[in-house]
Amino acid sequence: MSDGSTTINAVETSFQIIDVLADHGPLRVTELAEETGVPKGTVHKHLATLRGVGYVVKEEKVYRLSLQYLRVGKRIQKRSKLFRLAKPIVDELAKTTRATTNLMIVEEERGVYLYRNDGMSVESDPLPAVGGRVPLHATAGGKAILSQSLELTEKLIEDHGLQQFTEKTIIDKQELRNELRSIRDQGVAFERGEHDPAVQCVGAPIVVDDEPVGAVSISGNIDRMIGKKLEEDLTGLVVSTVSEIEIALLRQ
Repeated sequence: MSDGSTTINAVETSFQIIDVLADHGPLRVTELAEETGVPKGTVHKHLATLRGVGYVVKEEKVYRLSLQYLRVGKRIQKRSKLFRLAKPIVDELAKTTRATTNLMIVEEERGVYLYRNDGMSVESDPLPAVGGRVPLHATAGGKAILSQSLELTEKLIEDHGLQQFTEKTIIDKQELRNELRSIRDQGVAFERGEHDPAVQCVGAPIVVDDEPVGAVSISGNIDRMIGKKLEEDLTGLVVSTVSEIEIALLRQ
């Protein structure tokens, strides 16, 4: 919500409603009021406004988000140079590994999935959707990025702290710093059930002119992402993929 600066409550309420519809919709006005804690009359006014600009659709007595959000999201995605250059390379990695492959960037000290290719994965891994924010300190891609920036690491710790998501999440500041140094030396980061207990992941940072611009990771169910496959096979493929992306970025 607010970071302490001047905000407009009505705008925050609209986005609160949008978030609930994204996670739980379609919903009735009463259900939205219960989920948001906003009075029914206020919810109805916001829905009427959002319908008027084409971002909410009413069907019978329920409301859902319109496909306008797809248009907006695709436009933002396509404006990213990293997305345009990395997408075909990430797609090739997904094809080779037959596993879920992710491209992550940072926004407001949070990891954001800019792109994902599910490869030939037959199971749906419990990963946030493209555009969803995830904690940097509890994900392979996030730790890979943090390993390349002491400034970002300290800002994350100061502004957000180290939230615990599972019993394996690193919540000790010095322990995190030690792991990030190891990741920087090795060039790869592992996520072993730290954000979701069912997911393991390996990632590597994309670095241009000594600055991390993103990360590539391969993720999967903890039962599949184990042993030599995780520690050696996928690790080498992630590192070579990142090198290819870095070369493409430097040529632009």
